Amino acid sequence: MSDSGEIIKMIERGGVFYNVSGSKPDEVFADAVPQLPLPEGVSANLLLAGLREREGLMTTSVGGGIALPHPRTPLVSNAKDERIFVCFLDHAINFGAMDGKPVYVIFILLSSGSQSHLRALSRLSYLFQQETFRTVLRNKPDTGELITAIKKHL
Repeated sequence: MSDSGEIIKMIERGGVFYNVSGSKPDEVFADAVPQLPLPEGVSANLLLAGLREREGLMTTSVGGGIALPHPRTPLVSNAKDERIFVCFLDHAINFGAMDGKPVYVIFILLSSGSQSHLRALSRLSYLFQQETFRTVLRNKPDTGELITAIKKHL
């Protein structure tokens, strides 16, 4: 599968969400998780606990107003259940980013193991380094616009 294909399939399975609210990461996770179409066998409570635990270790902000929260241990065991949930916040909040910029979009990553997790992180990180891709994100694209931008940049 192409570099963009895997990420696109994960986003299509996860979805794009808007107006996620909260004034700190914990509140954002609590608002986002109940909205997400989780794979069978993954409870919202388990995902929420995993996101809170991981964020408690170190910020998941990658800079530029973007964060990549994810549970430390896989919650899914099959690649067909891997997902990326793209959540645009109703207002940017402090995630303790190294660059000091508040986060306005989070990409919640559900992967089935360390290899697929690292591959997805690597591809997303590459995308986030592209200024033209970050411009697309700042405009809160719909799913189609986001997928077009990924195809263009990966």
